[in-house]
Amino acid sequence: MNRHNVENYKMLIRVADFATKNVGLLPKSSPGSEIQKALAKSVRELDELSSARISAESAMRSGRKERGIARNALRALLSQASRTARAVNSEALRPADKMTTDHALITAGRAFTADIEPIKKEFLVYGISPENVVNAVQVLESAIRDHSAAKAKRSAAIRKFDEKVEAAMGLMRRFEALVVNILAKNTSVMTEWKAARTIGRVTNRKRAVKAAEPATPAVPPVAA
Repeated sequence: MNRHNVENYKMLIRVADFATKNVGLLPKSSPGSEIQKALAKSVRELDELSSARISAESAMRSGRKERGIARNALRALLSQASRTARAVNSEALRPADKMTTDHALITAGRAFTADIEPIKKEFLVYGISPENVVNAVQVLESAIRDHSAAKAKRSAAIRKFDEKVEAAMGLMRRFEALVVNILAKNTSVMTEWKAARTIGRVTNRKRAVKAAEPATPAVPPVAA
């Protein structure tokens, strides 16, 4: 998420609160009330989008974990199947060392369940059921879809958030023009406005850390 827009969002919350509190000081003939209501609505929508992003990120973490569990489960089953295939002199499964991606695992699992059908009984004797592999493939595919869906929701929430911030900034500038032009002589209100209007400074996360200078070694006393 654009960190500048995050700071703008925090500022817009303060400006919306200021507008709600002080809009009555503006002439009724001005668009102040209309802008104040639009600002309040925009902040509510930004709150919802921020919550949607956080929820999507939580779902992404959960999906990533579930995908890892499903991947390991399918890999373990295919390793068992590969070992069993060698034991019964069958070529029903590709070499396990080539299953390095989710796609490779899923493809191998599907191929195995198809190739094993003619010799299914032999594998069942060794405790390998094609149904278990089919289920493991489906679980992995489902986990991949869930993670992708959560990732898409997060991207959509961030995009809409940034767009909404830009639109709300336009509303803020309109309200700012009214405040500065009409309430400039009201010192207390202008002080409150400046505090609300201040945008937090965005600093670089990768700050250079200055190395500590080595301590000067103590000079031993000169013997008398």
